[in-house]
Amino acid sequence: MLLSIAPVAVPLTCASVFSCVRLSGARRALTRLCPELQILYLQHNLIGKIENLRRLRDLDYLNLALNNILKVENLERNEKLRKLDLTVNFIDIDGLLSVESLKVNHQLEELYMTGNPCTEFEQYRAFIIGTLPQLKRLDGKPITATERIQAQQDLKENRARLVVAAKDRVRQKGGNPDLVDAESVPVQEVDSDEDGEDLYGYSPEIRLSDYKREEKKKKREKDENLAREKERDPFKAAMEQERANRKLIKEDGTVRLINDGKWPFTMDEDDKEGTVIAKIMFPKFLDTSMLDIDIQPTYFRVTLRKPEKQDKVIQITFPCEVRPDDASAQRSQNTGELKLVCPKLHWVPPEKMQGDVEFVDEKPRRRGRSDNDVLPELGKKGSKSGGSIIGGLSGKGVSVRNMVESSPNKSALDMKAIKTSLSNAAAPTQNDDFEDDPDCPPLE
Repeated sequence: MLLSIAPVAVPLTCASVFSCVRLSGARRALTRLCPELQILYLQHNLIGKIENLRRLRDLDYLNLALNNILKVENLERNEKLRKLDLTVNFIDIDGLLSVESLKVNHQLEELYMTGNPCTEFEQYRAFIIGTLPQLKRLDGKPITATERIQAQQDLKENRARLVVAAKDRVRQKGGNPDLVDAESVPVQEVDSDEDGEDLYGYSPEIRLSDYKREEKKKKREKDENLAREKERDPFKAAMEQERANRKLIKEDGTVRLINDGKWPFTMDEDDKEGTVIAKIMFPKFLDTSMLDIDIQPTYFRVTLRKPEKQDKVIQITFPCEVRPDDASAQRSQNTGELKLVCPKLHWVPPEKMQGDVEFVDEKPRRRGRSDNDVLPELGKKGSKSGGSIIGGLSGKGVSVRNMVESSPNKSALDMKAIKTSLSNAAAPTQNDDFEDDPDCPPLE
């Protein structure tokens, strides 16, 4: 189970694939699993034809820049398509007429064709604006009302010029210009020699040959670096070669424990939540996009992708079986720590035993005299005042209003008795032998 990493835990599970709205580098199978996909990034590949997108009815933005596309096609089913990016492809003048297939995409507002050979056609912009009146921006530039009206008026003339220019271009390529008509512009094959040298400018074949040439160059440089390292440090080169040729799973099916980077890690079990928590301490400034996570029921594997160098792997087994579909990954932005939370497969929430009593911690009472030491109890049977119990005076001032409002026997209270009791309680007691002498000076 492959996971994507985010600053917060964002699991990518089989259940959540049906509701995903953004995807990069999708394949044909994923278009079936994501019927509600809205944003699709397929730029910088070697895609030569637009196809297998008819199931994406909710597709809003399609990015096909830097590919080998020759014509616009197979987008009639994408009714909600609003933005289409075809920058730096190979849509030539003979393929510009294929833009007419976008007439049925009534919600299309933005179209990008910059970098295609068709932009060499003088009336390129006017033809597209007149053909697609629903557009609001072309190549990032807003379409004005005056420009739209003028393009509509000149559409028939511009289209006739485009057909003539398309036939000339096909003739230059060595194709059959008679096949170019108003209804269909077929894809013409471009002749090239064994070295990939095209007979007509730059083409998809040239881009494909450049890609293969670049791959051969990388492989040659890698072999040279390996030979140089072997001469300088034979032991290290042998270790690197052994690590490159090793198998992560043994022949008997057991998982090999690996930690190439010697990263500190911990493995804990949370019995209350029923999860296994693995923490790996990666360098703080390591780019998260370089980490590939693969979680299986009995182990997890994190691969650190290092361009032009050998990848490093950490592979650890779990203490028990987990559910990979419900696992999540989280990377700390402060420490760089990677946290994997995996629910246990066979975990039953603990049940409370019968007869258990939950105790609630009460707030400790302040030391000092109790309420009964300050005021006499009122309201009890047999009391002279006939009022209610007055409580809750510890650490607070005496409030008759609060006592009356909180009393359960509010209607039966005798306010005169309460005031008399309070005044007697607050008054200082005097000795019977006390005699007040007016001639005696006050005590200081």
